[in-house]
Amino acid sequence: MTNSRHAQAGVTALGFLILATLVGVVGLAAIKVVPMYIKNARMDTILAEIQKELNGQGANPSTIRYALAKRFSVEDINMDIEKIQIAQSKDGYSLRINYENRAPYVADIYLVVAYNKQVEIRR
Repeated sequence: MTNSRHAQAGVTALGFLILATLVGVVGLAAIKVVPMYIKNARMDTILAEIQKELNGQGANPSTIRYALAKRFSVEDINMDIEKIQIAQSKDGYSLRINYENRAPYVADIYLVVAYNKQVEIRR
């Protein structure tokens, strides 16, 4: 009995192909999604820095947009500044960035990462 069990140890060729396919599918998705998450992390950092910099400085929508444009230029983020929503709130301005990143995966299948962040900038 022990000889037949020992002879059956290991992965068959078909099992290896299935395992390699699964690793490839997940690996390709990771390669496509990781840069989008890195961009989202940079956006979080930019918003936190702008909030810290402009809180209590009497900021208005044009100064907020200018600060965003500078940071986007430094971080190499291509986004239309006019699409960013700046609304007046009770204590200052509410800054909201809402967008989706799409990356082609296979054929007509896309991977989508949604980003929705809001910060409050006080006067």
